[in-house]
Amino acid sequence: MTQTITKIESQKRQGRFNVYVDGAYAFPVSEEVLIKYRLFKGMEVDELLINQLKKADDVSKLHSRALDFLAHHLRTDHEVREKLVEITEDSNAIDSVIAQLRRQRLIDDRKYADSYVRTVVREAKNGPDWIRRHLKDKRVKADLIEASLVQYYPEATAIEIGAEVAQKQLSHHKHDSAKMAINKTKNLLMRRGFNFSLIDEIMNEVDTSELVVHDQEIINQLAEKYWRKYAKYDSYEQKQKTKQALYRKGFLIDDIEAVLAQLSES
Repeated sequence: MTQTITKIESQKRQGRFNVYVDGAYAFPVSEEVLIKYRLFKGMEVDELLINQLKKADDVSKLHSRALDFLAHHLRTDHEVREKLVEITEDSNAIDSVIAQLRRQRLIDDRKYADSYVRTVVREAKNGPDWIRRHLKDKRVKADLIEASLVQYYPEATAIEIGAEVAQKQLSHHKHDSAKMAINKTKNLLMRRGFNFSLIDEIMNEVDTSELVVHDQEIINQLAEKYWRKYAKYDSYEQKQKTKQALYRKGFLIDDIEAVLAQLSES
């Protein structure tokens, strides 16, 4: 049955319109739908077209919600889709909006990956595997992640940043043995997303000579501290407990034996 649009009026909400059919309010539409379907007063419509207009308006409103979500931050395809799922169960409408946003280049996982990699490199705190984990959580495809890393985070840059992180971390462990300080630094690098092969390259670039020089001084200080702490025990147990404490601190067994020999003679 054919009907006629008798009135189109603006809503208080900008970009929204009310459509009247045969003198009665029928449905609302966005400006986008109004223009796309070229609606005008006196236009004849049937139930099929009215249903199309309603569905198109649902998609238009969903698109507007997606634009709001994208207003302040780059988002991945997955993030936008998850947000739209919270709004509607209409998978066809969601697919339509996602496709539209892709055409508009408003969602682009490669662009998102590029931006995130550049940010991590600029902050100079984390390694490539940190980026891989983050982008994988955002459902960015592996090939896009690797392409962004190749372009913006080459191995030489990762080694340079890792060396800066390592040098800074070593400065916090001046009271540890060289071995323990280095192990703690390697563990930090691993947590920060630098893999084993990169860590080896990084540590080759780091100056650990000061730690090695200070090892003897540190072991002497700690040995005396533990020796006094365990003075209440007999000489054998005092020596064993001091040895165990120093070993846990990462000192080499030969260095431990040497300092204990000095303490035993004093």
